[in-house]
Amino acid sequence: MDIPNSALPHGNEPVAVTGNTSNPTKALVLLHGRGASAESILQLSNQLTISDEYVILAPQANQHTWYPERFIAPTKENQPHLDSALKRISVILMYLKDTFGIESQDLVLAGFSQGACLVAEFVKRNPARYGGVAVFSGGLIGDNNEVQQSVTGDLAQTAIYLGCDVEDFHIPKERVGQSADIFNSMNAVVNMQFYEGLGHSIHLEGVAALQGFITVS
Repeated sequence: MDIPNSALPHGNEPVAVTGNTSNPTKALVLLHGRGASAESILQLSNQLTISDEYVILAPQANQHTWYPERFIAPTKENQPHLDSALKRISVILMYLKDTFGIESQDLVLAGFSQGACLVAEFVKRNPARYGGVAVFSGGLIGDNNEVQQSVTGDLAQTAIYLGCDVEDFHIPKERVGQSADIFNSMNAVVNMQFYEGLGHSIHLEGVAALQGFITVS
């Protein structure tokens, strides 16, 4: 797939692709975590039953990191990397729409850790009806003041799964709850789950939730 470049530093990085690359009608976009790769998050699709309607895409972050600081740091401390990462998602989604006619309701977004935070932030900033959103160990980006600012936009009953360990060192439980509240206020259907002993990883229930999005979207 000849996906256009976008804003640096992430704009020239490759996008790993599998599934139906010729005439898909639906898409699954996966975002990897800090220190990982597009190929590693793409392996998540091996745990799913996916029809031949789907193309599956996983963009690569520059130097395997979407933004330098923690996701709960002030937004300005993660620039220009954060804006570049969000722009990369926008460019990929526009490519899917322009090339294959795939609209947001036929698009499932999922990410882990840094990638999960990006997915959450992108959906908040670009409200629409999505085929499903899976936030594995992540939450909205910014400091508490930024996150608590009022948001507008209608997610039109988009199903959103947020799953995280109750004691995840990287992801404060409070931020996951704040994110769920904000998505609820934006007319999403939120399924928030906390686990014990999960660590910083993806729970099998989360994989099942993602499978549900793919089945019904």
